[in-house]
Amino acid sequence: MTQPILEAHHLVCHFDVGGSLFRRPDKVYAVDDVSLTVAPGETYAIVGESGCGKSTLARMLTRLIEPTKGEMLFDGRQIDKLTGSELRTLHRDMQFIFQDPFSSLNPRMTVGKLVAEPIETHFPAVSAKDRRTRVSDLLCQVGLRPEHADRYPHEFSGGQRQRIGIARALASGPKLIVGDEPVSALDVSVQAQIINLLSDLRDALGLTLVVIAHDLAVIRHMSDRVAVMYLGRIVEEGPCDRIFEAPRHPYTMALLSAIPVAEYGRTRHQIPLTGDIPSPIDPPAGCRFHTRCPFVRDTCRQEVPELRQVDTSTGQRAACHFFEEIAASTNDVQLIPEAPRSSAAEMRFAFYTQASGGEKFVPIASTSDDAMTGRADGV
Repeated sequence: MTQPILEAHHLVCHFDVGGSLFRRPDKVYAVDDVSLTVAPGETYAIVGESGCGKSTLARMLTRLIEPTKGEMLFDGRQIDKLTGSELRTLHRDMQFIFQDPFSSLNPRMTVGKLVAEPIETHFPAVSAKDRRTRVSDLLCQVGLRPEHADRYPHEFSGGQRQRIGIARALASGPKLIVGDEPVSALDVSVQAQIINLLSDLRDALGLTLVVIAHDLAVIRHMSDRVAVMYLGRIVEEGPCDRIFEAPRHPYTMALLSAIPVAEYGRTRHQIPLTGDIPSPIDPPAGCRFHTRCPFVRDTCRQEVPELRQVDTSTGQRAACHFFEEIAASTNDVQLIPEAPRSSAAEMRFAFYTQASGGEKFVPIASTSDDAMTGRADGV
């Protein structure tokens, strides 16, 4: 069996809020007892509602946030205690793509300096000439042009800025890239280009991707395995197709049942959720989903469910006391129809699969966002 490139065991991250001289601060239970493994070369997606702890988990995995408890391993090496030069070496092999392409780039630096900065940090012996050549190659690799190195971030569209962020993440030659909702701030057509770009770079460079996302269409298109989070914990994990076609946790079922059907006259059985997400400052006892679960029982209110195997052949796991009974009672509910997609849905998926003309990604200027935005060279 291939050794995982990234492992996390019982990760916990709590933040102190409030408090004063006479009052202890409250704790936000952002991530609570999360364990996962990521295989080399795969795309591992983490999904869930806003505030469930996805971004905090992503930042912990890359040591941008220190965990309160738990253990992390990268390439078989424990990384949660690294400091100084060892931590800098880790960040050479593990890079991060931020959600907002507008605020993640320093507006006072040219694109060339932004992309060259990781090279200067991790490979100080590289000459200025070789560094410029490497920057030009990276810009071409992400669909921009070498002359873009002399421009500033404000001169680019959102999709182009995200390409610059990807080039910057690739500059140190990483093995693993973590993307915190890398396409959520972009238009659908530009999302398609960035998704295809990441997929092609993964295949060409042998990268491993960990992707945080809200858009379930994005997840299904580009992911190998999916973890579903709710209120700081993973409630279901498994192969992407298995999660979408045969979900076993009630929360996953509810998420998928909420996907709109873009065709007149067709409906999908929806699983209603009542109430709001509980506060992470005071999470409920037992199963954290029990306050909104339509299948709740007394056991759910008292005992914390383990992440148990659903299918040993696929590795699907669910944190539910009664997923077998729930699956038996809902096996006639087809959450993801097998019928052909509607024309509107086909158009959406066509953006993802044919944004580059249905061909393999070629790093030339025509794949840049200039064609999408109508920008001229002098802009």
